[in-house]
Amino acid sequence: MKEIGNGFKKIFRNDKDFLVLMIVLFLFGMALSIHSFLNLKVVNSSMYIGYSDIGEFSGGEFLSLWNSGGYRTGGWADILFFAVFGMILAVFHNFFAVQVYNRKGKGFAQIFVIISIMVAMIAFIFLLRLLGKI
Repeated sequence: MKEIGNGFKKIFRNDKDFLVLMIVLFLFGMALSIHSFLNLKVVNSSMYIGYSDIGEFSGGEFLSLWNSGGYRTGGWADILFFAVFGMILAVFHNFFAVQVYNRKGKGFAQIFVIISIMVAMIAFIFLLRLLGKI
């Protein structure tokens, strides 16, 4: 744990651009988490929780595959995945980024954080799509 603290100090002193990337990752992760909590409708017993090309089958026979695909429904607790995922991205990925920074250098750590930011953006777009915002 002391190594992570020293890594944060080193990044804060020496690499302001990498620190900005870490802050952006933290903000995207927290935005995903907060937005999913605020739009969680506990009173709904069923809501959209996912989308795929396969989706739900309407008849259970092979000929019913032509109208398969689309949104999957489930319980409201399944949307909590986005909140937990956002917190993991916001907190733990920054800790992992510091570890990568200490062991492999700034280049690998920047790639890791940029990929994490893209994952957070894609998850946020999926959440907005499931909630019917876009």
